[in-house]
Amino acid sequence: MSELRRRVWLVTLGSVSAFGLYEVLKTLIFPHLSSWPSHLISMAAVGVLSFLLLRFSLARYVVLGTESQRQTEILQATNRMLTTVLAGLREGVVIVNSEMVLVMSNNAARSILKVDWQAGDGSRVSIAVPGLNPAPDRVETTPGPNGAAWQRPIRLADAVRDPVIYGAFKQALEERKDVQSRVELTARGRRNYMLTVTPVGPDLAVGVFYDVTELERLERVRREFFSNLSHELRTPLTSIVAFSETLLAGAIDDPENKLPFLEKLHKHAVRMTALISDISDLSSIESGSIKLDLERISLREAADEVVALVEPAAEANKIAVRVSVPQDIFVEADRMRLGQILQNLVDNAIKFNRAGGHVAISAEEKDGYARVRVEDTGPGIPALDLPRIFERLYRVDKSRSRQVEGTGLGLAIVKHLVQAHGGEISAASELGRGATFTFTLPSAVSHTVEQDRPDGVTGASPQQAPLNQPTKHLY
Repeated sequence: MSELRRRVWLVTLGSVSAFGLYEVLKTLIFPHLSSWPSHLISMAAVGVLSFLLLRFSLARYVVLGTESQRQTEILQATNRMLTTVLAGLREGVVIVNSEMVLVMSNNAARSILKVDWQAGDGSRVSIAVPGLNPAPDRVETTPGPNGAAWQRPIRLADAVRDPVIYGAFKQALEERKDVQSRVELTARGRRNYMLTVTPVGPDLAVGVFYDVTELERLERVRREFFSNLSHELRTPLTSIVAFSETLLAGAIDDPENKLPFLEKLHKHAVRMTALISDISDLSSIESGSIKLDLERISLREAADEVVALVEPAAEANKIAVRVSVPQDIFVEADRMRLGQILQNLVDNAIKFNRAGGHVAISAEEKDGYARVRVEDTGPGIPALDLPRIFERLYRVDKSRSRQVEGTGLGLAIVKHLVQAHGGEISAASELGRGATFTFTLPSAVSHTVEQDRPDGVTGASPQQAPLNQPTKHLY
């Protein structure tokens, strides 16, 4: 605006100076010219000068108007793009001015902060800031006298009742430096955020909320995994060192004790080997490098094979294992991996069961999938532990789990193997009434299947035929 005034004054001064110079020259050249001819000459000169000045001014106005329109279009396009980008961001963005008044926020920020963006009368709520021209849907309207409406700004302290957030913005505005804070919000479920506030311009600060809830959960799982892994490795290693030292100290010559010591050494070495093997398997499965040799398998036959393998453990614990799988259900699966899935689930059902209890294996076919259930009559799984039982080395009852032999990786391996086959697995339980694990596998088609999957799984031709075997019980 000051530039325009300056130009107006320059044009005016130039015009006056030019007219004054004209009068001086006219008087010097025509000293005896009468008034009427002088006026006529002056009118002609003024007309020509005015025409030239107006033409110049109009030309400049057109240029400036075109440039102004172009800049306006660029600004509008930039605003639309910025609005679209902010609306699509998963991170919450909030802008606050030096008076701690909200200037702008995107949808993610409104969802994160749980701000009520509706006024008491149901009208839209947003922000009115002095010196800015907010859009109609970004103004908080409150009924006034005689039904009139008035606008008021929304302060950060009114919108967000969190001293950490308020303090971060205030510190950034006062000290003019970036501020980072960890924020925990519990309005609708516990979520953790990393808030970064950056000063912008003389009196604005931009705050960005990054959701780190999942990252912190994964870090907690990682720490627990390594803690549990170190315990699982330390226990057999300690026993191996102790027994080997005892043998080296002279027990090797003791015919009565050396054999039991060697048996215990072998037992713990086998336990470590199993743990390392399971870790290797799980790593291969999770990385997607495992290859499945798919074939048409009788689910009943696979279940019976697993029951035969766990028969000694079931008899030792007086657990009855019942198989109620229809003979006409076939699945498209890797034979070894299917056995691994079933054996892990049945092993757990036997280990974590009560004396005299039972384990039931059943299945049904629906919508192109075979749904298999493994039920036990054990103590059950607490509701808080159910979402985590498929994590690596996670223990529900740590005091009892340490007494039961196993690597603690079985359910994690089962989950990834089921998913590698294109199925799903879930667990349901009620304390005191046992637990039920349910997983699905694709049903096998009756014709030859030959397919290549993007995860490296290869298909094979069907081989197995249904076996006419009765329901099997183990006691």
